[in-house]
Amino acid sequence: MGKRRTLLSLGAGLSLIAATLTPAASAATPGSWQPDPAAYGVSAPVTTAVRMDDGVLISAEVVYPTDPATGARAAGRFPVLLTQNPYGAGRSDPASAGDYFVQRGYIYVASAIRGTGASGGQVSWFGQRQGRDGAALVGWAAHLAGSDGTVGLDGCSYLGVDQWFTAAAVGPRSALKAITPFCTDSDFYRDLTADGGIPTGFVAGIAHGEPRGPQDDPATDPQSVTIAQQANGGPRSYDNEYWQGLDVQRMMPAIVANGVPALTEAGWRDLFPGGNLGAYVAAQNAYFHRPLTAPVTAGEPVTGRYQAIVGPWTHGENVDGATLQNLRLEWFDTWLKGQRTGMADTATPLHLFENTAGRWVDTAAWPPARSAATYYLGDGTLSPAKPAAGTGTLSWAPATSANSLTYTSAPLTSPAVLDGPSGVTVYAASTAPEVQLTATLNVIAADGTVVKQADGVLLGSQRRLDPALSWYGGNGALLQPAHPFTRAARQPVVPGQVTRYDLSLLANFTRIDAGERIQLVLNSQAPANFHLPVVPTPQELAGLTGGAYTVAHGPVFASALNLPLAGPGLFRTSPVDWGPPA
Repeated sequence: MGKRRTLLSLGAGLSLIAATLTPAASAATPGSWQPDPAAYGVSAPVTTAVRMDDGVLISAEVVYPTDPATGARAAGRFPVLLTQNPYGAGRSDPASAGDYFVQRGYIYVASAIRGTGASGGQVSWFGQRQGRDGAALVGWAAHLAGSDGTVGLDGCSYLGVDQWFTAAAVGPRSALKAITPFCTDSDFYRDLTADGGIPTGFVAGIAHGEPRGPQDDPATDPQSVTIAQQANGGPRSYDNEYWQGLDVQRMMPAIVANGVPALTEAGWRDLFPGGNLGAYVAAQNAYFHRPLTAPVTAGEPVTGRYQAIVGPWTHGENVDGATLQNLRLEWFDTWLKGQRTGMADTATPLHLFENTAGRWVDTAAWPPARSAATYYLGDGTLSPAKPAAGTGTLSWAPATSANSLTYTSAPLTSPAVLDGPSGVTVYAASTAPEVQLTATLNVIAADGTVVKQADGVLLGSQRRLDPALSWYGGNGALLQPAHPFTRAARQPVVPGQVTRYDLSLLANFTRIDAGERIQLVLNSQAPANFHLPVVPTPQELAGLTGGAYTVAHGPVFASALNLPLAGPGLFRTSPVDWGPPA
């Protein structure tokens, strides 16, 4: 704990120095900046290789601005944008080798991460080695012919996440001046590679899409270790030091200390919906030396150096559309070209699409409000009052209408905004020595249409709660239960004993109108529409198989749904278009 405090203090101190590099204040009004028209042509890609400190050669393609009249390389010096791609340098992101940026005065470099494409070395799964490679590429790019010595990072998904590792590795006063990690999550283990303590097949799926380099052996490379251990219940099936070393939130003190501003993006229908929100919270907290994962509350200071966009999109949707492309250009023009766009001057650096209301809202806090409501589970009901004692049953089997427990509220008498993560507390007994509980939060429209809002899952043996890291509403309601998910934190499930389980549901930001109803559905195995399939290990399966659950409700075993609900009047429509509505 003492070491973490030291890191936060160091990051905060250096961040004050980095703050002096903020572009000068501008009289520009929000949304008034407009992108420059295309002024340059685009050169053919120049293929090269860059040697890393261990001798491995990283393959890269460089595209330069050209004189539209002659086709010759344009005179002058330009900032460099770098993207690091696991799918080979020839399949760069954005499409067409970054033509949009090159036409507006940037050199664009697409590299293939080690072990992929034409790059040497073995594939890993992010980590310090990839960070060092990225830092070396930044230094190399800053000295390219025609470079003005400044570098930005660009890309979506894997090409977005690896930007964090580079930004943490470059050190202070580097050539790296800004990053745009789009389509990203914040904590690999909890967001993508496991859910509720149960592994997913995410890493194995990514591995199938990587074109392996000449020196990589998919059977023995570092990434294969992760895949194997998640499949067989090994150390990486838990949130151990390996995953903690890949936690973007833990990197934020270094990123802030290195003076690297970040504009992030994710979707409410992404692989991990709202996946960049944890990174936003950690960046703001690191900058102002607050606890990294604590909520950013209303009234706390924030900085425009770290901004986040969450839109109504799936993974990667609209990233190369006009609006988000222009926003990335504005970010780079702000930090690499020193233009007075006004983008960095905002007091509300979190930009959220309010689902069903169909509008963008700017805020600083996450969650925006501390208000919360508790609905107690009854005999098919959700109500503010505890019901009479009763039970329902589930079995560890595929989710069906017959193998579900559904709880529905009365129609809301006034509109509300669901504005953050939700928590579900379930009291249940199992006939087996392990439990899997899955919850889905829906809103039922006045015409009966059911719209999913969030979901979550928990492995029973990983139920240990960390109150210090959990989030609570103003009424004390548990909104985001935090669990260690380590091997040491496992607690046996005692068959026949009623036990408390706290499930964390995904965050959302959506308007619920008067007359609509809230619905909670409990299952054992995840339903088909669950946001990311989980794959229990053999050890987990052995404990789960054959289990029958009795879910209790009532005054003593008060199973409940805790929702963050704010009044719609708290939010105002943003003057900026942060992306298309669908």
